[in-house]
Amino acid sequence: MDMETVCSLFVLFAGEEDTETFMPLITAAAQEVVQELLDPSESDDARLCYLAAAVANLRYTQLFGAREKALATYAGNFRRVSDAQQQMRFAKQMVYSYRKLCAELLRDPDFVFFGVRG
Repeated sequence: MDMETVCSLFVLFAGEEDTETFMPLITAAAQEVVQELLDPSESDDARLCYLAAAVANLRYTQLFGAREKALATYAGNFRRVSDAQQQMRFAKQMVYSYRKLCAELLRDPDFVFFGVRG
């Protein structure tokens, strides 16, 4: 997987220019995607870069969504739930879309094999 491409896509998705600070997050997301591969030799597929960047963006959104709970005003504090929820929903949808795009390369987490005795 081309980490430079993943970083570029993370900048595009998250709007965060400082990839050096978030490199552990990006690397962990790429490793998470590589561990889900059916065949590790297919880790050079370009679609996986998009999925890794989307996963990194989801983790980034989770980190900063937890910080932005309330906004101070003259009348007091009120929750900024709508922004954080909307960003989280969009980040999850991106991961879902790219996971669907890479479905043929990834293990199915919902597959369960049961043995039947005769």
